[in-house]
Amino acid sequence: MKVSEILWLLPAILFVQSCARKPFLPPAPAASYNNAAASVKEVSTINIPIEVPLSEIENQINLQLGKVLFEDNSLDDNGGDNLMLKVSKRLPIAIEPKGGNLFNIKVPVNIWAKAGYKVEKLGISVSKYEDTEFDIDLNFLTRINLNPDWKISTSTTPNGYKWISEPKVKIGFFEIPITSIIEKIMDRELPNVVKTVDGEISKINLRPKVESVWKSVQDPILMNEAYQAWLKVSPQSIMMTPVGTKGRNVRIGLGITAVAETFLGSKPTAQPAAALPALKIADKMEEKFEVGLMTEIPYSQMRKIAMDMAGGKTYDFNDGKQKITILDIEIYGHGDDVVVGTTMSGALNGKVYVKGKPYYDAASTSIKVKDLDFDLDTKDRLVKTANWLAHGKFLKMMEPYFSVSVASQLDEARKMIKENLSGNAMSKTVKLNGNLSELKPGAMYVLPGGIRAIISAKGKLDVQVAGF
Repeated sequence: MKVSEILWLLPAILFVQSCARKPFLPPAPAASYNNAAASVKEVSTINIPIEVPLSEIENQINLQLGKVLFEDNSLDDNGGDNLMLKVSKRLPIAIEPKGGNLFNIKVPVNIWAKAGYKVEKLGISVSKYEDTEFDIDLNFLTRINLNPDWKISTSTTPNGYKWISEPKVKIGFFEIPITSIIEKIMDRELPNVVKTVDGEISKINLRPKVESVWKSVQDPILMNEAYQAWLKVSPQSIMMTPVGTKGRNVRIGLGITAVAETFLGSKPTAQPAAALPALKIADKMEEKFEVGLMTEIPYSQMRKIAMDMAGGKTYDFNDGKQKITILDIEIYGHGDDVVVGTTMSGALNGKVYVKGKPYYDAASTSIKVKDLDFDLDTKDRLVKTANWLAHGKFLKMMEPYFSVSVASQLDEARKMIKENLSGNAMSKTVKLNGNLSELKPGAMYVLPGGIRAIISAKGKLDVQVAGF
């Protein structure tokens, strides 16, 4: 080859060599984070069924009504009815559920009566009276409701009576029929019994006990002493379902919406207890408990796993015509995406940037990154200089490297919470009983230090409240 030809080719050769030596360095996507998302907290629902034993309501009514319900000590009143009457409880008052918020109240009574006749003629008075005793069961229907002031109210109406033994008064050969007279008196006096029943039940005030529950759940619970793991519940609102029954208990579903958070380290700072908000009545409420289990995956941990799998390895592209070796991997956040910067040598010397969405894979109990794609600046430059790398093979190859198992963290968190939801006495009158079962993916946040995953743990929580 002539010298002139060599001189003519030299610029082209130098250009090719300079291109080969020039590193592939597209601009890196700027690190950015959604600060608002970082502070988002999961809202959980604590369902607390409150049960008031019917025996306590029975005792309250029995104490207030006393032994004698009604007494008429005059033979001359009520238009000269020639009747004296004393109505006394023969057995304690009993309440039986009839479905929903409807209850039957049975008042077993014994009635003593003195009846007879009195005749005055020509200034001469003739009278004759005899005593008798008989039993009757008075029945009332009452609907129990919950008021916005946290008090229980009732709407009670008479529901007839059942003669256990009918009254009979016999004077000589004559029997005086006083049944109809007694029934009229009962009809007249039953509204007074109704008033007493409604008045006594209305004295039952749920607010002190609800306030006790409301304040108790705000105190952080130590879930694991070795790890200093804490569960903090910050209630936001409260609602209750209409009155119902469970066996021999009046049952009311109390629902507290709250932020449930887990903390590691020292006990979270106690904030002043939020005041009990206004009561809302809900038609229906599921009896379930849901808490967000928080786990964080540092970018350094993700990098280590990826480097252990891909670092130093060589990969073929374009039917083996191009080869690259992975030298280093950098991981950080960009908005809601994870950015992976991969440094390589070989057919391409330099760095490429890809982005993907972090997500929780329930099947493998892992945090993974999906939908990997080249950053726009990287893609534009690859199309011009290394189109063979711009296709999907590299992305599919890299995706499995960003999978971090969180099974052990979640199992430990679930175990801690489950243990502490079983028989945990939060106060003298408030006791937790519950369990967690199902784990479901929740929110995912890309933070400066790593990825925070909120895993929703569902189960059931009962809070036993004593002393109504």
